[in-house]
Amino acid sequence: MVVGLMTFQRSLLLVVAILLGLVATVVTFMNSRKLKGDIFEKPFVYLSLGIFLATFSLIAVTFFQGVLSEIQVSLIHDISFILGLGLMLVVSMQITKFLTGLGNFEKNLSNKKG
Repeated sequence: MVVGLMTFQRSLLLVVAILLGLVATVVTFMNSRKLKGDIFEKPFVYLSLGIFLATFSLIAVTFFQGVLSEIQVSLIHDISFILGLGLMLVVSMQITKFLTGLGNFEKNLSNKKG
């Protein structure tokens, strides 16, 4: 079975994925607001945007068919998905950099005491 844009129409699981993506976007963004001024606020905003863009790629193949050309739908899907994953990668790198820095700070602190 070949998976193409047209196979996405009227899929209940796809609608569930879109709804879950929208809920995850809102919850993640609301969590970023709770962290206002904290070091993790910006990564959580990026994460919510990444989740939204990945979800938007699903919205494009589900609801934009027939409204836009197949090429436009395909471009919106691909670009949204790539940007969404890219933002989530940036978040991962930011959090890892911060947490690694904390570990190094603790090591340096314990070395100075001893």
